[in-house]
Amino acid sequence: MRNKYKFFVEIGGDTIEFPVNPKEYSISYPADHKTYDILDIGEIVVPRLPSLMEVSWESYFPGNEDDPLIYGHDWTEPSDYVESILEARDNKEICDLVISRYDASGSRMYDTNISAVIAGFETTEKGGEAGDVYYKIKFKEYRDYAPIRIALPQPEQPTQTVQIEEQPRPLSTAPELRVGAAVIANGTYFSSSYGDKPTGSANNLSTTVSRIIPDASRPYPILIGGSRGWIKADQLQVTG
Repeated sequence: MRNKYKFFVEIGGDTIEFPVNPKEYSISYPADHKTYDILDIGEIVVPRLPSLMEVSWESYFPGNEDDPLIYGHDWTEPSDYVESILEARDNKEICDLVISRYDASGSRMYDTNISAVIAGFETTEKGGEAGDVYYKIKFKEYRDYAPIRIALPQPEQPTQTVQIEEQPRPLSTAPELRVGAAVIANGTYFSSSYGDKPTGSANNLSTTVSRIIPDASRPYPILIGGSRGWIKADQLQVTG
């Protein structure tokens, strides 16, 4: 029994499970490191946050419910898939892309789970295969760039034995939890924002915020350290 894969994308509240798995798929993890030439040293590299992931594959939407490669779900007209994908692309919708992997025993291994936009979509129909719609699709990772504001607790004022009228002091601006912010992490972090699998534990770990998913249903919406793991906002102390 071989490993099993499932490909899903959530678009506008509707979940699409792609009916036929591709022969292969590719995930690109590009880096954005910068190199410079320095006198007396030569070439150096300055590490930067990773670039946006890209996921792509080719497959087809069966034109008949008796297609032997349909497995585990009901048949859907190819035109319904095509219309949903084109509408999401044209409306610039943010999708949730999930690739689930299960080993031969049926145990879940790990997921690819990203927010993404549809960066490319092509369809082809072939003679002799009436009804089948072949397609190529490409997703590009989406990172939310709006800062999340967190109100830090203010220290309690000591009790005054002599009442003195004081002018109110302006409160300092609280640091913002945002992509690229320097933070100190304390707590367990996970392989996905859903908390599927713990991958480590931070104890006063100095790191940076790589990604923020503004979705209340994600219990661990903050990615730290490039791809170290996902953690809760209240387990982070913003330092800069």
